[in-house]
Parts: sequence; C-alpha cells; structure tokens
Amino acid sequence: MRYLSLVYFAVLTLFVSFAQQDVLLSPACFNTKQDDFGVRQFAGDLYVLSAAINACDEVDMDEFAQKPFSDLYKVDSCSLTPATLLSAETGASMFISTCFYDGPISANKAGDLLFFTNNYGSDKNEKLTIYYTTKQANGQWTKPTAFVYNNDKYNVTHPFLDEANGMLYFASDMAGGLGGMDIYRCTFQNGKFGQKELVRGVNTALNDVFPFVHNNNLYFSSQGHNSLGGYDLFSLTNLEVTNMGAVFNTPYDDLAIMFIDDKHGYITSNRQTTGETDDIFAFELRDRFLDKQIEYVVNDKKTLVPLSGVTIRVVEDSTGFELLTATTNDFGQLLQTRDSLLIESKHRYKVYLEKEGYVSKEVFFDFEVLDSTVVSVRDLADIDLEPLSLEMEITSLLGLKSIYYDFNKADLRSDAIIELDKIVGFMNKYPKIEVELGSHTDCKGGIDYNQRLSEKRAKSAADYIKSRISNAERLTSVGYGESQLKEACPCEGRVQSVCSDEQHQLNRRTEFIIKSLKVSTQDSGLK
Repeated sequence: MRYLSLVYFAVLTLFVSFAQQDVLLSPACFNTKQDDFGVRQFAGDLYVLSAAINACDEVDMDEFAQKPFSDLYKVDSCSLTPATLLSAETGASMFISTCFYDGPISANKAGDLLFFTNNYGSDKNEKLTIYYTTKQANGQWTKPTAFVYNNDKYNVTHPFLDEANGMLYFASDMAGGLGGMDIYRCTFQNGKFGQKELVRGVNTALNDVFPFVHNNNLYFSSQGHNSLGGYDLFSLTNLEVTNMGAVFNTPYDDLAIMFIDDKHGYITSNRQTTGETDDIFAFELRDRFLDKQIEYVVNDKKTLVPLSGVTIRVVEDSTGFELLTATTNDFGQLLQTRDSLLIESKHRYKVYLEKEGYVSKEVFFDFEVLDSTVVSVRDLADIDLEPLSLEMEITSLLGLKSIYYDFNKADLRSDAIIELDKIVGFMNKYPKIEVELGSHTDCKGGIDYNQRLSEKRAKSAADYIKSRISNAERLTSVGYGESQLKEACPCEGRVQSVCSDEQHQLNRRTEFIIKSLKVSTQDSGLK
C-alpha cells in the first residue's frame, strides 16, 4: 500500500466548528517538498515519514509511483534527520529505515519498546511487515523481532500500541477482512501477543488504516463510511463511527491523525496540492465555550477598607436579564461564575451596588471572552462606595446631571424631572436622611429679584420631590439667589460680566446637600 501525504505551503490558518471546539490548523515547519506523513511520538521526540534520499544507492525511487520510497526521520526543530538506534548487536548506531518503504512507528510511554513498519527484506516487492525492538539497560536496542502476524502473502502495517489497555492495533489486507486494508487488534501483555481480531464497526469494503487510540477513543483513516472524498479521518466511540468533519477532512486525502495531548496533534493531508503530495499539519483544539469567573472587590472609597455586606445586582445590558444578586464577603469580595460563554463573545454588564451608610452606585463594565482568566471588575469600573456624610453634596455622587432653568423662569424642564426622580429614589431608600435643596441664579437682574427667583425655583423642585417621598419634612428648600455663583460671572460692582450664555446657564442650578444623617455607617465610623 502506498502511504498518502500532503503538500508544502507557506501559511494556513482556519477555524471550523468541531463539536464544542474550534480547530486551528497550520502547516508544520518541518514539511519538505516531497511526501511527508505519519507523525508519531517516541521517547519525547517526533518522528515522521518522508522521502528516502539515496537510501540504498539506486533503489530510492518507486518505479510505479514515480516517487521516492519513504524513510523514517526524527524531527529536529524544523529539520529532519534520519532515525537511528544504538544496536545491541554491533554496539553502533543503526538506521531504522530500509531500502524500500518504511512506515509509522509506535512506542510505549517509557520509550523502551518500539514498533515499526518496513520492507525488511531486500526485495522491493516484499509485503510490508511490522517489527519491534526493546531497549536494554545500557541504552542499546535488541535485534528487531518480527510481529507474529507478519506474512509474505499480505501487508501488515501501521502498528499502534494502546499501552493503557494492553492492545496492539494494526492494518492488514490479509484474507478474512471486509476488503482492502482492514484494522485489526490483538492483546499484547507481558511481551506476548494474543489472538487477532477485526475491530468492530470500523472496517469497510475499502481501505481502513492508520489506527490511533487517545482517551480510549479509536481514531483511524478510511475511504469508506461515506467519506468526503479519498481518505477521511474518523473516530470510534462506543461502537459509533463519526466523521471528524472540517477542517480535519476535505475532498482530498486526510489521514494519520496523532494526538500529543487533549488539545494538540498532527494530521496528514494533500488538500493543498489537489492530491499530488502530502504534508503534515499541526492542529490545536480550542474550546468554543468557556466558563468565566468574574470577581468584584468593593472598598470604602475614602479608607480603602474592604466592605462586607455590599449587595451587588448584575444585569446583562443587552437583554435586561438579571444574572446575579448576592453580597460581598468579609474581604469585600464576590465571585460570579458564567458558564459556557462563547469564545470571543463580548459582554456588557450593568452593576448595582448598595450598602447602608453608603451612596448606592450603578456602573457598567465590558469584557471579551478570550480565555479562562478571572475578570477583575475593579480593573474595568469604579465599584468602590462613597460613605454618606454630613454636608455631602450628592449631585455628582448620584450621577445627577445639573438641574437647570430657563432664563427668568422657575418652571421645571423635562430634563430636570429626570434628575429629580433620582433624588426621589435616594430619599426613599434612606428615609431618615434630611436633605437641603439649594437653588441658585445667575447674576442677571437685580439681587433682590434673583433672590426671589431662586426661592421660587427651590420651591418648585422641592414640591415635586416632597409629593413623592415619605416624611416630606425631611426636605428643606433654600434660595441663594446670585450669592454663590459657580462661574465667576458678576453683574454688579465695578467688574462687569463678560461670560457667555453657557456660563450663565451653569449658575442657574439646583444642588442637594445632606444636612442630617441617621443611618448606620459602621464602616465609615459615622452615626
């Protein structure tokens, strides 16, 4: 059987769905311009089949295929060097490869037992056979021993040792199969081989080859099972055969998978040369969904002491769904876990933070699911809480926009109503707090007139709030006229104002100051 392979090319990066994972596929740096296929691991190194170069003088070319025979090479960074072992017979290095076709290897975890495939005899028409050798204590390898099921009438190739289950898998076109090459297995325990058997559910009337076991799942290559074209890669789990799908499979030949670990491995494919030559591709499986932990740590904004008992409510901004309501622990910490978030998805959460004796807060934060690292909300938003205190000006703390009035008017504007409703919410949340509402004017007009106008403005805003809170006497209103200009825009005296209309507008405002504090503020030390 001719080993199939894949082409050399510069860059390939593809993401395609593979169950709950994406597959990142890229060409191995050790590919050559000839056929390269069948990566396997041995003693911590990678080995690969590639073109024989002057292996045995004039017999390095397959006359029928018009391609070089294959030899076994060790991967040395991005280069290939001929595979050798230290021979116990001669005490010197010996090549594993022969003059004709050589095939994939398989070794045990300890690296002291090696199975390999070759045309061991001198006749290029000989059948493929499996041999094995063991490493002695002195580091030398025993003379290769023929596999018990070798036969000069049929091919026996592609060994894979499933050490965990004491099984040796192999492929053969021996009589009694379903047709073409079939995958067999036999027990291998204490150096002895058991009875061979066809692997159930795997074989077809076409070729089924390159067995590989990972996590008790059998992976193999087949021309049957309704492949996409040529050879495809399949897995066998609980006697169910599954096509591994894109990007593992194409309309061309895709075969000889090997896992290094649960996320990484290699395959062989000839997709890039439309079937002409083979190359090795490295693959990486990336989870499509990740569990994500989100950490909230809340401190007192003034003392930076962690705050326990802070109620945190988290809402997904795009849907309005409440995701979490919980309180911080003694270290001011709360951990939120979001299960199965799509990789590279972006999220925006709104967070409500409340604790008695502190100004409640609403913040937003954004994050993207790129890996499983913990999202620290402190790095994305200001979630520390401001302790309530006497004479505190709460307009900015509550995120209020300035409450402005039109020139020479005390009527509430629609934009002011929105902000006054925030004060209503605050005072209803803290029914023992007393607040002063102070209204201010610009300097235009007489001082007495502005004083009366500010009092009207204060009363207008206060009446709106009082009608919507409990214990309305908690709110007092004061008109300051033009006595406390926010912008230095005087209209009386020697210095006349040259301010813009926008600056005068900033002076026409209403502010809110805490005058009495009768809430628990144990963390801030206030009573």
